[in-house]
Amino acid sequence: MFVGRTLYLLGMAFVFFSIVVLIMSLFSDSGDLAVPLFALLNGLIAMGVGDIVIDVNHRQRVEKMK
Repeated sequence: MFVGRTLYLLGMAFVFFSIVVLIMSLFSDSGDLAVPLFALLNGLIAMGVGDIVIDVNHRQRVEKMK
């Protein structure tokens, strides 16, 4: 459960900061959008994996209770 929550929170941090950097780079005319886009993708993947881990742990806990 700790791993799932950690992945989810790190994914949220990556998504937040990559969106901020992406918006800043759009207004500064730097033209380098590849790094923020890959960071955004990485954050979304980490959030998805964290959500899957949390769901699997929750389902296992519910099945043990039955």
